[in-house]
Amino acid sequence: MCNRVELDGVLISSRGLRYTPAGIPVFEGVLAHRSTQTEAGSERRVEFELGIKSLGECGRRLAELPLGTQIRCAGFLAARTLKSRTPILHITELRHMEGNEHG
Repeated sequence: MCNRVELDGVLISSRGLRYTPAGIPVFEGVLAHRSTQTEAGSERRVEFELGIKSLGECGRRLAELPLGTQIRCAGFLAARTLKSRTPILHITELRHMEGNEHG
């Protein structure tokens, strides 16, 4: 089954870097996305904020970015916790984009 998401956005919140008991770096934050999409032949403005999480080297790289940095990322959606079924994006690929503006 496919569960792959690619998304551009601006890093607007960071909970910093923490480590699992096994010593794996974990980053959590929030990404803001704004774009124009075509739906049923019409242009639609899309804006949302999405919780993000990343482990390992990718998480370490995210933790080093200042808030306001525009990124392009890819990963998969998963429930935030066993009790909170709200989805968050687990980032497995990251690319820093030029500019630091929403857009």
